[in-house]
Amino acid sequence: MPEVMAGEPTPGGADAEASGRPTESKVKAIFGRIAPTYDLVNILASAGLDRGWRRRTVKLARVGVDSRVLDLAAGTGDLTMAMARQGRPAQIVSTDFVVEMLDVARQKVAAYTGPTKITLEVADAQDLSQFADASFEAVTVGFGVRNLPDRPANFREVHRVLGPKGRYCILEFTRPPAAVVRAVYYWYLGAVVPALGGIVSGDRAAYQYLNDSIRQFPAQKELAAELRAAGFSDVSYHDLTLGIVTVHVATK
Repeated sequence: MPEVMAGEPTPGGADAEASGRPTESKVKAIFGRIAPTYDLVNILASAGLDRGWRRRTVKLARVGVDSRVLDLAAGTGDLTMAMARQGRPAQIVSTDFVVEMLDVARQKVAAYTGPTKITLEVADAQDLSQFADASFEAVTVGFGVRNLPDRPANFREVHRVLGPKGRYCILEFTRPPAAVVRAVYYWYLGAVVPALGGIVSGDRAAYQYLNDSIRQFPAQKELAAELRAAGFSDVSYHDLTLGIVTVHVATK
């Protein structure tokens, strides 16, 4: 868990610390409940900035018209659809282990008329045994790595299914490097996002978990070190919107 920064509140013991720690049952339950209103809360909470973050992720993935892309923890499919419309690869396999989220994504895929072939599959990002070695040119995940109980397992599996020079692009909320920005950001996460999520979805507790999970997620350099330890040879990160969001790019 990341160290506590100067000027930040100290977590209130083991129970508070565990509240943002993901388990498979917790993640499935939370995202299953909030799936119908998930997109609306995202747009409101980010003031629409989330669309630009996804566009940047697609650009960094550097896919071509012959590329095969695996989108992990795809949720309601927004990154999948951004990849299809902007990157226009040959194929995207869009996966999640929360069926209710994929049901929302299915409606978006059904309305898509572009050249990319999109398929939806139930899959656990920590166990990709249904996919062969070196079967994708790019793997993406938007706001999903934070919710994986076993990140090293995910990194190993992604490394396995990527072909030579394949790129893993991780879009995730993270820790702004500037103390002033970080203080405002953490206040917003703790006070505004749970209240907004509670009003729209009726499930404030779900958005309190999201706040806690963001604060406990590794900082940029720490996550980059984890990716290098998993065998990726070229790892970089790109801070967006003053560092509240980062795209990590890891090349096999």
